[in-house]
Amino acid sequence: MKKLSTYLFLLLFSFSAPSFADDVSDFQIEGMSIGDSLLDYFSEEEIKSWKKTFYPGSKKFYMAGDKKNFSSNIYDKLTFHLKSNDKKYTIYSLKGVKNFPNNLKACKKMKNEVNDEISSLLGNVKARNYESKYKIDDGKTIAYVSEFEQMGGEIRIWCVNVSKVSEKKRNWVDNLSVSVSSEEFAIWIDEESR
Repeated sequence: MKKLSTYLFLLLFSFSAPSFADDVSDFQIEGMSIGDSLLDYFSEEEIKSWKKTFYPGSKKFYMAGDKKNFSSNIYDKLTFHLKSNDKKYTIYSLKGVKNFPNNLKACKKMKNEVNDEISSLLGNVKARNYESKYKIDDGKTIAYVSEFEQMGGEIRIWCVNVSKVSEKKRNWVDNLSVSVSSEEFAIWIDEESR
């Protein structure tokens, strides 16, 4: 696999892909890809110790993750979406989160750099850009999202501007997230999870 050329991108994201990637499973975050088993990276005991988050509409998938228990210390957190009752712990979506406390400007700058790099890897495919308000707390937390649809799934990059209420209530901070999701998971999260 060819490492991405932008040094800062490598430094922050450890996100690799061959030139002109054909499928989202070609992309890696922390050396992991869609379709990999978490058991190749963590023990079953570690995975079982992580908090599971289920969605209200369907229990088909759940989110689990860990803080600072991965190789490069680039991310502040990694999360994974796994199928319920899957003993192989197959990764259907993975996300790296980098915190930017009270620094939305720096987050957006990095997001734009990541978008440009991914676009060039995908043969200059342009992202779909939109804003999304979180309905929790005071409704003022907002995400600035770029989404690339690709064979087998999607890649999303977003900055979250956390409201003061969510910052206090949930101990959240402004952050940049990069996620790679399988097509099955992307359809499920949009159609069944709510």
